[in-house]
Amino acid sequence: MAAKIAGNLEGCNVSIIVQQLQGAYERGQLKNALYQYWAQQVPKIFFTSAEVAISTQRTPDAVQSEEKLSRDVLFEPLEWFLCGGNPAAVFQQLQSLNNPPQLCGKVFKVGEPTYSCRDCCADPTCVFCIECFNKSTHKTHRYRMSTSGGGGYCDCGDVEAWKQDPWCDIHKQGLGQQSQNPIEKLPPDIAARAWEVLKIALQYAVDMLLWEQMGGLPQDLEPSVPQNTYVTMLFNDEIHTYEQVINALTKAINCESKEAVEFATVVDREGRSSVRYGNRKSCDEARTVIQKSTSSVRSKPLKVEVMHTSVCAHQAFAQKVLNWLGQVVNHSDGLRHILCTTALQQPPTGDPCVVERLMLADTALWKTARVQCHQIMMGSLLMDQESKKQFSVLYTRNYPQVQKDFMADDHDHGVSIISLSVQIFTVPTLARYLIMEHDLLAIVIRTFLDQCASCRHGRYLLDREKLQKNFRRLQFPLLDLKYVLSMVPDQWNDQLKRKFLNGFKIMVELLTSMQGMDSVTRQVGQHIEMEPEWESAFNLQIKLAPAVAMMAGWCATDKMVLIDAFRIVVKALLEIRGTADTVKMCKRRVCDQEAIVVDYTVSREPVSIHLPICRLLAGLYLQLGKHGLTFNSPELYGPLDWTSPQARLSRASEIAHRASACPTPLVLARSQPPSAMDLLEQPLRTLVMIAQVHAEMWKRNGYSLFHQVYYYHNVRCRAEMQDKDIIMLQVACAQMDPNQFLIALLNKFELMNWIEDVTEKGGSATDDLLRFTNSLVEEFLTFLIIITGERYVPGIGQVSSEDMVRREVIHQLCISPMAHSELSKALPENHKHETGMEAVIADVSTFKKPGVTGMGRYELKPEFYKDYNPFFYHYTRADQSKSEEAQLKRKKQEGESTACPPPELPALSKEFSSLVNVLECDVFVHTIRMVLRRVNSSRSRSWTEAMVHRALHLVGMALNEEKRLYQTSPYIRFNFVKKATEGGSNSLYSALHDLLGKPRIQNHADLLTWVIDRFDEVKDLKDQKQGASDAQKAKKVSSKSKTDAERKKKAEAARKRREKILAQMSDMQKSFIRDNLELFEATGTELSSSPSMEVEGSPMVVPSQYPVAVGPDRSPATHVTLTTSTCILCQEDQEVAAGNKCVVLAAYVQRSTALSKSRGKVLEDPDKYDPLLVSPDLYHGVHTSTCGHVMHADCWQRFYEAIVAREQRRALRFRHILSYEVDRGEFLCPLCETLSNTVIPILPPSSTIQPDSVSADISLSFSDWLDGLKKTVEASQRAMMKEEEDKMESSDDMPVLSPCPLPSITKNMAEMAAQGFQQLFEYMTETGAQAPYSDSVKEMMKLFSRATYTFGLGLDPNDDDDRVPITAWGTCAYTIRTLEWLLRDQGKPLFGSLSSRQADCITALVRVVTVSGSLSDPQTISKSALRLLSALLPQEPMKNIPCILDLDMFFTLVFLHVTISSLYCDENTAAGGTIRGVALNDKHLMHLVTAAHLVQILLAANFTSADTPMDTEETAEGSAWVKLFMAVRKEAGVQTPVVPSGWQLQTYVRESVLPFLRCSALFFHCHTGVQSPAQLQESGVSEFEPLCQYLALPADLSSLLLQNSGADVGHVVPHTIHSKWCHYPGIKESLASGPASLVKYPVEVNRLVPLPHDYSDVINRGSVFTCPRSDGDDSRAPTMCLVCGQMLCSQSYCCQTDLEGEPVGACTAHIYTCGAGVGIFLRVRECQILLLTGKTKGCFYPSPYLDDYGEHDQGLRRGNPLYLCQERYRKLQKLWLSHSIPEEVVHFMEANASFATIEWQHL
Repeated sequence: MAAKIAGNLEGCNVSIIVQQLQGAYERGQLKNALYQYWAQQVPKIFFTSAEVAISTQRTPDAVQSEEKLSRDVLFEPLEWFLCGGNPAAVFQQLQSLNNPPQLCGKVFKVGEPTYSCRDCCADPTCVFCIECFNKSTHKTHRYRMSTSGGGGYCDCGDVEAWKQDPWCDIHKQGLGQQSQNPIEKLPPDIAARAWEVLKIALQYAVDMLLWEQMGGLPQDLEPSVPQNTYVTMLFNDEIHTYEQVINALTKAINCESKEAVEFATVVDREGRSSVRYGNRKSCDEARTVIQKSTSSVRSKPLKVEVMHTSVCAHQAFAQKVLNWLGQVVNHSDGLRHILCTTALQQPPTGDPCVVERLMLADTALWKTARVQCHQIMMGSLLMDQESKKQFSVLYTRNYPQVQKDFMADDHDHGVSIISLSVQIFTVPTLARYLIMEHDLLAIVIRTFLDQCASCRHGRYLLDREKLQKNFRRLQFPLLDLKYVLSMVPDQWNDQLKRKFLNGFKIMVELLTSMQGMDSVTRQVGQHIEMEPEWESAFNLQIKLAPAVAMMAGWCATDKMVLIDAFRIVVKALLEIRGTADTVKMCKRRVCDQEAIVVDYTVSREPVSIHLPICRLLAGLYLQLGKHGLTFNSPELYGPLDWTSPQARLSRASEIAHRASACPTPLVLARSQPPSAMDLLEQPLRTLVMIAQVHAEMWKRNGYSLFHQVYYYHNVRCRAEMQDKDIIMLQVACAQMDPNQFLIALLNKFELMNWIEDVTEKGGSATDDLLRFTNSLVEEFLTFLIIITGERYVPGIGQVSSEDMVRREVIHQLCISPMAHSELSKALPENHKHETGMEAVIADVSTFKKPGVTGMGRYELKPEFYKDYNPFFYHYTRADQSKSEEAQLKRKKQEGESTACPPPELPALSKEFSSLVNVLECDVFVHTIRMVLRRVNSSRSRSWTEAMVHRALHLVGMALNEEKRLYQTSPYIRFNFVKKATEGGSNSLYSALHDLLGKPRIQNHADLLTWVIDRFDEVKDLKDQKQGASDAQKAKKVSSKSKTDAERKKKAEAARKRREKILAQMSDMQKSFIRDNLELFEATGTELSSSPSMEVEGSPMVVPSQYPVAVGPDRSPATHVTLTTSTCILCQEDQEVAAGNKCVVLAAYVQRSTALSKSRGKVLEDPDKYDPLLVSPDLYHGVHTSTCGHVMHADCWQRFYEAIVAREQRRALRFRHILSYEVDRGEFLCPLCETLSNTVIPILPPSSTIQPDSVSADISLSFSDWLDGLKKTVEASQRAMMKEEEDKMESSDDMPVLSPCPLPSITKNMAEMAAQGFQQLFEYMTETGAQAPYSDSVKEMMKLFSRATYTFGLGLDPNDDDDRVPITAWGTCAYTIRTLEWLLRDQGKPLFGSLSSRQADCITALVRVVTVSGSLSDPQTISKSALRLLSALLPQEPMKNIPCILDLDMFFTLVFLHVTISSLYCDENTAAGGTIRGVALNDKHLMHLVTAAHLVQILLAANFTSADTPMDTEETAEGSAWVKLFMAVRKEAGVQTPVVPSGWQLQTYVRESVLPFLRCSALFFHCHTGVQSPAQLQESGVSEFEPLCQYLALPADLSSLLLQNSGADVGHVVPHTIHSKWCHYPGIKESLASGPASLVKYPVEVNRLVPLPHDYSDVINRGSVFTCPRSDGDDSRAPTMCLVCGQMLCSQSYCCQTDLEGEPVGACTAHIYTCGAGVGIFLRVRECQILLLTGKTKGCFYPSPYLDDYGEHDQGLRRGNPLYLCQERYRKLQKLWLSHSIPEEVVHFMEANASFATIEWQHL
């Protein structure tokens, strides 16, 4: 195709074209010449034929060819003409003319890391790129890290974006440069041509992108030879799903699903794609089908256009022109200025300029075209200050239309022109300019109102349907408003004040429309039928609250602005009040005090939780004090002073007079400015309604009201809702008589009957009414605590913002120690997303660092517990309960009084100083006295403990306040003590004393004591008679001392009692151990059949002599084990014996590549895989694990059958996704719910069945044993070759070796040797003896072997396959190898460190494997042994018999141990013969296999130097190793450029052979039960010599291959054998391929890929990763495989592949090539670990990257810098290496139901 296109373009010589363009330029016809040239060439390049018309068929080669042709044919001539010479040289010259840039302006790609300095940024949107950040001083500050969503650029160098240090070291170089017009620096001829070329190119690109006539081109672009070809162009939207698009395409164009997926992927990525090529009719048909298939009642159909191919070609070229313009202007500031001027220049016709056209037509463009337009704007217009200003004016002028278009659009915000708002409105000078000159505030707010509200009778009414349906798009004007207000002006001018207040008025209009939204009326009798919609109002509140708070902040900076704003809000409040015709007033009297209150019953009338006008007024009121203003200041209300004291008194007198003259409730016309009652009424209604909700009076109103109350208190809303309501009530309280205020509260709380004792006297109260009343009293008292005690607000109390945050932190930490994130979530944020916590947290708490799990936590310092207030107003009921429990527990532990007295409070500000009068007024004292009196009454039901607690707390607050005022302001009269003591025996003080010792308030006895003590203390302070004072003090001290002494006495008695009980328990425990010592000595693990396998933390039994586990001289087994096990299903005990019922362990068998040294190598054809001859790279293995829980075999079978039956009975449509797959034989352990798919039978030790007594009497040397096996192999190979010649078998078939009869071997041996060899093997030929294993044991062994075959190889069960028992042997060896790696990786000793489940697992596996050899078909076992010996003792080269370099020796050792005893079995030998251990065979096998492994190590060695420490002397062993090294490599024909020293080679060999020895020691330890050496139970000791001795090997392993003087020759492998090893076919080829293809020794433990310390580096790597199946597009979800390090494009249709006929995502496909179906990934942008197992199971796991507070940050929501925690990463390493990922996934899926709904196969 590329050649065809190139052929069509012959004759396109660059020089000729440039000459033609130059001539046209000189004639003033450059535009015509360019258009004619493009009309001729563009269709040829972009849409030449049908093969390249369909986007998805554009292969990478075709794309590259298109790019090259467009570059060579279209852009290169243009650049030569523009530059007047070689573009590369000219552009480089122009670049040298540029001043060093002061602005970075790097446009971020999706997913690129960004950094914002929390200390220096003007607002959170100001960010650095990674290069600038690393070169700036902000790296040492507090900063926030995040990933870009695309569309922004780096703010380095922008002085308005940073408070200090706006430049990095790179861009500081641009400082001090003289400002000169960059165009003047351009050569005149280049500048002249640039004006023309850039203008024509930009105009062409915009015209074509906005071209609407899809059937043809403009006249000047029509090709000379028209074509009648069309395409069906499918456009993207954010409404229809992938599946809908795929289904529509399969119907419309009759394509396969895979092709439709590719089309849909291109449409989603680029915004459009051509899906049909042909004539007009066929394309119209495809469009019709697509639109019909995607249209529905709820959504419009997909947008589809039929376009002429030439239009498509020119639009594709137009996009490339935009990219080219961006590249060109980056070379020169002068060219950038020319492009900006051209783009902003208005045509003489008066039409919009190019930028304005693009702005208004943004929604008409497809996704990639939009992005390119935005990028050219950011790369040119926004990089120049003047151009940016002009662009901002255009944007502001068109803002309403742009937002309206966005509302009707179906694309995301990130690809809309309105996403550029952040680049404009966050610049303070620019924002203020737009406010002053273009009324930006009014435009933004009015735009929002126009979109979501309608104006009726001069007032806006919010359209709930629009809010609910379109709020996701409606919120962006509010976000823009926050950007505009982000920086408070330092100076004001008249124009700024006027325009700001204009915007403020419109904001008040918006808030007025919200006032009273969603009002509710209490449901009585019947539950509400339908839950009303409430979310939209709260969404609006949450988004609007920051802007409202910021507007109040702007008002606070200027007195006149504040006054005018206050007047506007007051006027709005009066207008709202005026909408009601009348307000009913009534008179209420309590305790000889009278008040006129509003007669409005909350429990019967509608109440709203939304009062934004009242709350805005409360916010402004707090700012008045900064300018010396008060609520009564005349200037706040204009000439008429309605709120002066005289005016208020005259108005109150009028109200009182009219109320007394009329017995019915008053009806007053409300036209006056707001009184204190006006301020009080609306917030009080809301708070009373919430109190009634807490009292469960509104249950019938449904969950909608409960949700509203929850969010009212929630940290996201409370600052602008709950807190402002309380402030407003405090404002009203400060303006009112305290008695009248309390009467108004009692009336609104509907407690007038309670305060007048009507309930008690009448005795007719129902239980519900009594319960409601008591709850309301509790809420009322809590409300008093809040009104008088919440002073930590600047303006109310004499506190700072830090004091307010400090108090919040203290009370949160009083609940429990908290992590940094938990504490941050509990604190409100400002518009910069800051809580202020960092400024105070170190003062009040200590940080406890986390361990391997969990998070770091802050703990409150002890000295701050005194500030705890149990009635802290930001506590929920749950928080209050938790905090009280925590403090009570702490105080009891420290032996303190359990009282939590009210803390000392700060002084009130002058305006609110009268708040404390509430605590001494008559109504307050009467109320508290009534509560206490009812407690003393045995017949009263109108009290609760909570009521008493609050009453005592209030009394304590009053006493604290009186003490503080007396000490700091003695001139202020506060007489609570005096009033509380009046009345003698009926006084409040007497009531307190009457409560002493009352059992009814035992829980609050300590608090009562504290209150009385404080009462006496305050009385003493004010007592003028010293004598009386001293007497009172003495009495008080005596009382207190007595109380303290009694408390200490009780605490001491409790301590002694605890010590006595613990001592008794300890004595009983020791006595029980002494009496049952033999039981404890026999206790090891849960299993009765466990050998002396040391588990972690278990006691060791040290033998008297050094233990040996191999050979005739092996030590006796020392079993530390139980004799029985308990079935977890039937709870019956079962003795583990061969003839008893079988007991099993739940187990999980899985394929594994964790030990693979050839990552990426997969098992391609399981049917042809030979599991007997295992490669040393272990690219495939079968691992088995168990949870260690025991069941009877028949119990387990019934349990599993019940699971299967249950799943089969359940209808398919009702089946939920399980965490395990029953169809694959999976189940969960009945006890611990660990994933399992089979069971392992538990067998007794073989020595308990038939002690080994044969080898001890057999005399057979190693050389004779070896000679007999060699003869066996030779004879078998000869017989096989003869048989092959007779049958003419195919050379591709696997050789079939059959052993010769034993007599035929011994007849060729010496007499003594033949006799010993005969004795060693003849017992296996005896028939008739049956092993004493029950049928259930045999059946379970077969079941386990079948499971290893099925799950290990992925094949269907086939018991006739000879590989079934071999896979069981292989899983034993693989599991042991895995455990050895795991112990080595963790630095733990070989013995004594395994968990009980690990020890049980390998013990059960070893016993099953060693028995399976005798229970399987003897001839199959015999043939397997012979094939293994053919590899170890090669005689003649055989196909499919590898050389020793391709053989894993530990697997070979295990397999030979199982099979060699059956070597000489024939057809007459019955399966199941008695197993009689042959220790001599084990010893000789150990020597032979170890020798072969040593030759492996010597052949694979690759030394680059021969260094030896200076103080190291050459040893005989070292010399022997050098001699062997040279001899072996010479035999193999390998060059040895570097000969290592003896010390170096000896160290290398010992380190290399050590893993093999460790695995062998584990295997024989489990097999024989011989106790491990003490040296191998400790860390940090040399293991080599103890392992050799334990395995009956010589300490000098060179003696196995080389005869040393004086050494025992009995175990030396003859030279002829290792000579054949070295000459075997395949050795030279393997060695010649280089060290990279060989397994490197010593074999290192596989580890997860190393990760960078700073997570920014990971993000940066993910940002440069592009989707491998797209044209260089960024991946949306880059995901790194932690096993191999490969980056994948996850969770995307573009990279889906077919796996077993099913489409799967990139990660799922990868785990089958990298991890045998199990994978562990790092999702880069989410900063979370993804665990996958199979295609249907997965979970998300915490990332190992933590911030300084020990917390991970999923999704980078908090943005704290993240660093790699090595401990957490090692935990992941252990999880992977121990094959625990499937188990972890299942546990997570069981715990989190949402995981079961995720389509893991698509990740």
